[in-house]
Amino acid sequence: MIGLYLIPVGDDWMDEFRRTVENGLDIDESAPSALQDYERVRIWGTESSQATQGGGGIKRTAFRNMESDDILLFYSEGEFFASARVEQKFENPDIGEWAWNSPESDWTYTLQDFDSISVPKEEVWDLLGYSQNYRLQGLTQVSEDAIDTLLTKYNSVEEAYQDLIDGSQTDRGDEEVIEEGTSSSRDHLEIQWKLIQLGRDHGYEVYVAKNDRNREFEGEVLGNDCVNSLSLTGFSEAAQNIIEYVDVIWLEDNHIVSMFEVESTTSIYSGILRMTDFVAKVPNLAVDMYIVASQEDEDLVRKQIQRPTFQQVLTPADYSDVRFVSFEKVREKYDLVQNAGPLQRVFP
Repeated sequence: MIGLYLIPVGDDWMDEFRRTVENGLDIDESAPSALQDYERVRIWGTESSQATQGGGGIKRTAFRNMESDDILLFYSEGEFFASARVEQKFENPDIGEWAWNSPESDWTYTLQDFDSISVPKEEVWDLLGYSQNYRLQGLTQVSEDAIDTLLTKYNSVEEAYQDLIDGSQTDRGDEEVIEEGTSSSRDHLEIQWKLIQLGRDHGYEVYVAKNDRNREFEGEVLGNDCVNSLSLTGFSEAAQNIIEYVDVIWLEDNHIVSMFEVESTTSIYSGILRMTDFVAKVPNLAVDMYIVASQEDEDLVRKQIQRPTFQQVLTPADYSDVRFVSFEKVREKYDLVQNAGPLQRVFP
């Protein structure tokens, strides 16, 4: 399971945080050899010497357990103000000396997916089951018990993380709010509608995300002539709860054939996360899953799919896979079917 770490940043280190994390550092000849494969890094760290003092063993364990793609939440003055993921970690005093003129800061890690956030401490404490007077001290790995508390409210740590950084509520029905009239809204509705029509043109029953079925595209209600609910034999309630917000599902005899997440307005993570959460619940199901996005986002989508976080779920799944389909390909297939009729296979 992906790790979650809480990191307080003191006032005396805030300027350095802005310099080496928010702004990042260019790698030149003066940088340690361990960083020469980078062109630019966001980097943070801590002192191993503190791990010999007081409760320092907790910090040592936290750093040693840290892995690529683990989630980091940075805290200061009553709120979590930044988030990121671990890229690579080092035990190297040369890096601390180069970055902060502090060789004592020899436990360091480069960061990816950095974002500025504003999440009150109380919200995170409630999520993890901490008392409101809990005091965060040093690099802290969130315990298994606290993760278990989080999982009573979410299907995964990833889902909770996305909810936090999106600033949304815990109600899954509110997680994909599309602002009417925007270009991304029009793209999303167009592609969703064309996927619905493609499914129906090929003889499938079609399910539309429960929060989208009353939306309209060019005067057509998305949910017209679609199934209103999923009646899937042998599926747990948790599994059904995950997929009832999937943008479009093609069904045959109440069996899922294909699932589509259209990613024009939300984090690409959210669609892949929903797919992998579903696979984790139903690992032996044979189903084609597609992330549908603009052609210009193809590299980003494929990079996200290949993250260890997702691959550790997808790799053991013998019958399911998550693939990329572009908006342009959906439009092309839709036009082809309108002119020439149904295809033997819509998407590879």
